[in-house]
Amino acid sequence: MQGKSQSQILKHFLAASAAFLVAGGAFAQTAATAPAPAPGQGGAMHHHMEHGGGMWMKSVDTDGDGMISKAEADALFNRIDTNHDGKLDKNEMAAYRKTMMEQRRAEMQKEFEAKFKAADKNGDGALTKDEVKAGMPRLAQRFDQLDANHDGKLTLDEIKAGMQKMHEERMQRMPRGPAAPSAPSSSGG
Repeated sequence: MQGKSQSQILKHFLAASAAFLVAGGAFAQTAATAPAPAPGQGGAMHHHMEHGGGMWMKSVDTDGDGMISKAEADALFNRIDTNHDGKLDKNEMAAYRKTMMEQRRAEMQKEFEAKFKAADKNGDGALTKDEVKAGMPRLAQRFDQLDANHDGKLTLDEIKAGMQKMHEERMQRMPRGPAAPSAPSSSGG
């Protein structure tokens, strides 16, 4: 009986550990690869990471009590364990992270488009500088940079293209890994 109890404890520990590993991997992956949130969006990823993964917690805490129960951890484990072998391999973890990132990107896109639509007071599908200042003030800082055709209006396409370009430029400036060791000096001896 004690052996069975220990194996159950181990199984639950592994399930909880896997849940936290997935969450940590998703946060790191998202922070490293997700395009920067559009200005005016409130920095959702920064907010998400600052508050201990609150969004992730809410997605796992299905009963909304602010805690993750064993049943909720098991349910997460079972969602990730797509081949139902009771183990999580790196392919299952990667697939889960990818799915979660795609869902979050879609949510962020939907939220941004709703803010854009709300700011578009005349409903013409483009934002003037005044509409941006009133409805999306953080975006106003980059208005001229994003207005690719210099017509005094921003379309969703201009904003998306401009933000993607800024993200790519930022990624190019980031270090790519450990610095190469310097060659030993050849001093005669």
